[in-house]
Amino acid sequence: MTAVVVTRRGPALWARIDRPGAGNACDSAVLAGLERWLAGAEDPGVRALVLTGTGRSFCAGADLTEATGLLGDLPALLAFLDRGRSLVRAIRAARVPTVAAVNGAAFGGGLELLLACDVAVAAGSARLGDRHLAVGQVPGWGSSVLLPLAVGPALARRLLVTGETWSADEAARRGLVSEAVADADLGPHVDALVATVAARDERAVRRMLGLARPAVADAAWEREWAALAAHVADQAADRAGPPGPPA
Repeated sequence: MTAVVVTRRGPALWARIDRPGAGNACDSAVLAGLERWLAGAEDPGVRALVLTGTGRSFCAGADLTEATGLLGDLPALLAFLDRGRSLVRAIRAARVPTVAAVNGAAFGGGLELLLACDVAVAAGSARLGDRHLAVGQVPGWGSSVLLPLAVGPALARRLLVTGETWSADEAARRGLVSEAVADADLGPHVDALVATVAARDERAVRRMLGLARPAVADAAWEREWAALAAHVADQAADRAGPPGPPA
Protein backbone atom coordinates (compact mmCIF):
# COMPACT_ATOMS: atom_id res chain seq x y z
CA MET A 1 0.00 0.00 0.00
CA THR A 2 1.09 3.58 -0.66
CA ALA A 3 1.35 5.70 2.47
CA VAL A 4 1.07 8.94 0.48
CA VAL A 5 -0.99 9.21 -2.69
CA VAL A 6 0.40 11.91 -4.98
CA THR A 7 -1.91 13.21 -7.70
CA ARG A 8 -1.58 15.95 -10.29
CA ARG A 9 -4.74 18.06 -10.21
CA GLY A 10 -4.51 20.85 -12.76
CA PRO A 11 -1.64 23.14 -11.79
CA ALA A 12 -1.37 21.62 -8.30
CA LEU A 13 0.41 18.53 -7.03
CA TRP A 14 -1.68 17.02 -4.24
CA ALA A 15 -0.38 14.69 -1.54
CA ARG A 16 -2.90 12.70 0.45
CA ILE A 17 -1.59 10.91 3.52
CA ASP A 18 -3.26 7.51 3.34
CA ARG A 19 -3.02 5.83 6.73
CA PRO A 20 -6.55 6.39 8.06
CA GLY A 21 -6.31 3.49 10.49
CA ALA A 22 -3.42 5.28 12.21
CA GLY A 23 -4.88 8.78 12.03
CA ASN A 24 -2.58 9.45 9.05
CA ALA A 25 0.35 9.59 11.46
CA CYS A 26 3.78 10.13 9.94
CA ASP A 27 5.86 6.98 9.93
CA SER A 28 8.98 6.59 7.79
CA ALA A 29 6.91 5.62 4.74
CA VAL A 30 4.80 8.77 5.03
CA LEU A 31 7.87 10.96 5.43
CA ALA A 32 9.41 9.38 2.33
CA GLY A 33 6.18 9.94 0.38
CA LEU A 34 6.00 13.58 1.42
CA GLU A 35 9.63 14.08 0.44
CA ARG A 36 8.82 12.75 -3.04
CA TRP A 37 5.77 15.03 -3.24
CA LEU A 38 7.87 18.02 -2.29
CA ALA A 39 10.47 17.13 -4.91
CA GLY A 40 7.65 17.25 -7.48
CA ALA A 41 7.53 21.02 -7.09
CA GLU A 42 10.58 21.15 -9.34
CA ASP A 43 8.33 20.27 -12.29
CA PRO A 44 7.87 23.63 -14.05
CA GLY A 45 4.17 22.88 -14.63
CA VAL A 46 3.46 22.61 -10.91
CA ARG A 47 2.28 25.95 -9.54
CA ALA A 48 1.20 24.83 -6.05
CA LEU A 49 1.53 21.96 -3.59
CA VAL A 50 -1.51 20.79 -1.64
CA LEU A 51 -1.42 18.51 1.41
CA THR A 52 -4.44 16.63 2.78
CA GLY A 53 -5.37 13.35 4.44
CA THR A 54 -7.64 10.36 3.97
CA GLY A 55 -10.79 9.98 6.01
CA ARG A 56 -11.43 11.92 9.22
CA SER A 57 -7.84 12.91 9.96
CA PHE A 58 -5.47 15.36 8.31
CA CYS A 59 -2.49 14.07 10.30
CA ALA A 60 -2.12 12.94 13.91
CA GLY A 61 1.59 13.78 13.98
CA ALA A 62 4.63 11.55 14.24
CA ASP A 63 3.85 7.85 14.46
CA LEU A 64 4.25 7.04 18.15
CA THR A 65 4.40 3.31 17.50
CA GLU A 66 7.48 3.71 15.33
CA ALA A 67 8.99 6.30 17.68
CA THR A 68 8.45 4.13 20.77
CA GLY A 69 9.98 1.17 18.98
CA LEU A 70 13.14 3.21 18.46
CA LEU A 71 13.62 4.18 22.11
CA GLY A 72 16.25 1.47 22.43
CA ASP A 73 18.26 3.11 19.61
CA LEU A 74 18.40 6.80 20.46
CA PRO A 75 20.43 7.88 17.37
CA ALA A 76 17.87 6.15 15.10
CA LEU A 77 14.98 7.80 16.96
CA LEU A 78 16.55 11.24 16.67
CA ALA A 79 17.23 10.63 12.97
CA PHE A 80 13.55 9.73 12.44
CA LEU A 81 12.37 12.85 14.26
CA ASP A 82 14.91 15.07 12.51
CA ARG A 83 13.66 13.79 9.17
CA GLY A 84 10.22 15.21 10.00
CA ARG A 85 11.75 18.48 11.14
CA SER A 86 13.70 18.77 7.90
CA LEU A 87 10.53 18.10 5.91
CA VAL A 88 8.67 20.91 7.67
CA ARG A 89 11.48 23.33 6.97
CA ALA A 90 11.62 22.23 3.33
CA ILE A 91 7.89 22.85 2.92
CA ARG A 92 8.42 26.39 4.24
CA ALA A 93 11.08 26.89 1.56
CA ALA A 94 9.17 25.29 -1.34
CA ARG A 95 9.53 26.87 -4.77
CA VAL A 96 5.74 27.21 -5.10
CA PRO A 97 2.93 28.13 -2.68
CA THR A 98 1.88 25.35 -0.33
CA VAL A 99 -1.68 24.76 0.85
CA ALA A 100 -2.93 22.59 3.71
CA ALA A 101 -6.41 21.25 2.89
CA VAL A 102 -7.28 20.28 6.45
CA ASN A 103 -9.92 17.58 6.03
CA GLY A 104 -9.98 16.42 9.66
CA ALA A 105 -8.00 16.27 12.89
CA ALA A 106 -4.62 18.03 12.81
CA PHE A 107 -2.64 17.38 15.99
CA GLY A 108 1.03 17.46 17.01
CA GLY A 109 3.20 16.99 13.96
CA GLY A 110 0.08 17.31 11.82
CA LEU A 111 -0.41 20.82 13.13
CA GLU A 112 3.27 21.49 12.42
CA LEU A 113 2.82 20.38 8.81
CA LEU A 114 -0.15 22.76 8.57
CA LEU A 115 1.90 25.60 10.05
CA ALA A 116 4.61 25.02 7.47
CA CYS A 117 2.19 25.69 4.62
CA ASP A 118 1.59 29.15 3.20
CA VAL A 119 -2.21 28.82 3.37
CA ALA A 120 -4.41 26.49 5.39
CA VAL A 121 -8.11 25.90 4.72
CA ALA A 122 -10.06 23.72 7.15
CA ALA A 123 -13.16 21.63 6.61
CA GLY A 124 -15.90 22.48 9.08
CA SER A 125 -15.54 19.17 10.92
CA ALA A 126 -11.78 19.54 11.44
CA ARG A 127 -10.27 19.82 14.90
CA LEU A 128 -6.87 21.39 15.46
CA GLY A 129 -4.41 21.59 18.32
CA ASP A 130 -0.80 21.05 19.34
CA ARG A 131 -1.54 18.16 21.74
CA HIS A 132 2.09 17.21 22.37
CA LEU A 133 1.64 17.42 26.12
CA ALA A 134 -1.47 15.23 25.92
CA VAL A 135 0.79 12.33 24.92
CA GLY A 136 3.73 13.29 27.14
CA GLN A 137 5.82 14.82 24.37
CA VAL A 138 7.28 18.17 23.36
CA PRO A 139 7.37 19.57 19.81
CA GLY A 140 10.28 19.17 17.46
CA TRP A 141 8.84 20.01 14.05
CA GLY A 142 8.16 23.67 14.69
CA SER A 143 5.12 24.22 16.93
CA SER A 144 6.99 26.43 19.38
CA VAL A 145 8.57 28.33 16.47
CA LEU A 146 5.68 28.69 14.00
CA LEU A 147 2.58 28.76 16.21
CA PRO A 148 3.37 32.21 17.70
CA LEU A 149 3.72 33.56 14.15
CA ALA A 150 0.25 32.29 13.29
CA VAL A 151 -1.81 33.18 16.36
CA GLY A 152 0.45 35.40 18.48
CA PRO A 153 2.56 34.49 21.52
CA ALA A 154 -0.23 34.45 24.11
CA LEU A 155 -2.55 32.10 22.23
CA ALA A 156 0.40 29.96 21.15
CA ARG A 157 1.41 29.46 24.78
CA ARG A 158 -2.19 28.56 25.63
CA LEU A 159 -2.34 25.89 22.92
CA LEU A 160 1.09 24.53 23.78
CA VAL A 161 0.64 24.23 27.55
CA THR A 162 -3.03 23.16 27.70
CA GLY A 163 -3.14 20.75 24.78
CA GLU A 164 -6.64 22.00 23.99
CA THR A 165 -8.18 21.68 20.55
CA TRP A 166 -10.01 24.23 18.43
CA SER A 167 -12.87 23.79 16.03
CA ALA A 168 -12.33 24.83 12.43
CA ASP A 169 -14.38 27.98 12.98
CA GLU A 170 -12.36 28.98 16.04
CA ALA A 171 -9.11 28.22 14.24
CA ALA A 172 -10.23 30.56 11.46
CA ARG A 173 -11.19 33.29 13.92
CA ARG A 174 -7.83 33.00 15.67
CA GLY A 175 -5.79 33.00 12.44
CA LEU A 176 -4.55 29.44 12.68
CA VAL A 177 -6.19 28.75 9.31
CA SER A 178 -7.24 31.28 6.71
CA GLU A 179 -10.84 30.06 6.61
CA ALA A 180 -13.23 27.24 7.43
CA VAL A 181 -15.52 25.84 4.76
CA ALA A 182 -18.16 23.13 4.58
CA ASP A 183 -16.62 19.66 4.33
CA ALA A 184 -17.99 19.11 0.83
CA ASP A 185 -16.55 22.43 -0.33
CA LEU A 186 -12.96 21.85 0.80
CA GLY A 187 -11.63 20.37 -2.44
CA PRO A 188 -13.38 22.81 -4.80
CA HIS A 189 -12.40 25.75 -2.59
CA VAL A 190 -8.72 24.76 -2.66
CA ASP A 191 -8.91 24.14 -6.43
CA ALA A 192 -10.22 27.69 -6.90
CA LEU A 193 -7.49 29.07 -4.65
CA VAL A 194 -4.82 27.26 -6.65
CA ALA A 195 -6.31 28.49 -9.92
CA THR A 196 -6.07 32.06 -8.67
CA VAL A 197 -2.40 31.64 -7.77
CA ALA A 198 -1.61 29.82 -11.02
CA ALA A 199 -3.00 32.76 -13.01
CA ARG A 200 -0.42 35.12 -11.50
CA ASP A 201 3.03 35.80 -12.90
CA GLU A 202 5.18 32.89 -11.73
CA ARG A 203 8.32 34.94 -11.02
CA ALA A 204 6.30 37.50 -9.10
CA VAL A 205 4.71 34.71 -7.03
CA ARG A 206 8.12 33.32 -6.10
CA ARG A 207 9.35 36.74 -5.05
CA MET A 208 6.15 37.35 -3.10
CA LEU A 209 6.70 34.11 -1.20
CA GLY A 210 10.10 35.43 -0.15
CA LEU A 211 8.40 38.50 1.26
CA ALA A 212 5.34 36.83 2.78
CA ARG A 213 7.00 33.92 4.56
CA PRO A 214 8.11 35.14 7.99
CA ALA A 215 11.77 34.62 8.71
CA VAL A 216 12.66 32.38 11.64
CA ALA A 217 16.03 32.51 13.32
CA ASP A 218 17.99 29.26 13.32
CA ALA A 219 18.37 29.67 17.08
CA ALA A 220 14.61 29.22 17.54
CA TRP A 221 14.65 25.93 15.64
CA GLU A 222 17.70 24.72 17.55
CA ARG A 223 16.21 25.60 20.94
CA GLU A 224 13.14 23.51 20.17
CA TRP A 225 15.25 20.64 18.86
CA ALA A 226 17.45 20.68 21.98
CA ALA A 227 14.34 20.39 24.17
CA LEU A 228 13.03 17.45 22.15
CA ALA A 229 16.39 15.69 22.09
CA ALA A 230 16.70 16.00 25.88
CA HIS A 231 13.13 14.76 26.37
CA VAL A 232 13.48 11.64 24.24
CA ALA A 233 16.86 10.90 25.84
CA ASP A 234 15.13 10.96 29.24
CA GLN A 235 12.42 8.65 27.93
CA ALA A 236 15.00 6.25 26.54
CA ALA A 237 16.82 6.23 29.88
CA ASP A 238 13.55 5.61 31.75
CA ARG A 239 12.79 2.69 29.49
CA ALA A 240 16.24 1.18 29.96
CA GLY A 241 15.82 1.35 33.74
CA PRO A 242 18.54 1.70 36.39
CA PRO A 243 21.89 0.04 35.73
CA GLY A 244 22.28 -3.43 37.14
CA PRO A 245 24.76 -4.37 39.88
CA PRO A 246 28.42 -4.59 38.87
CA ALA A 247 29.50 -7.96 37.56
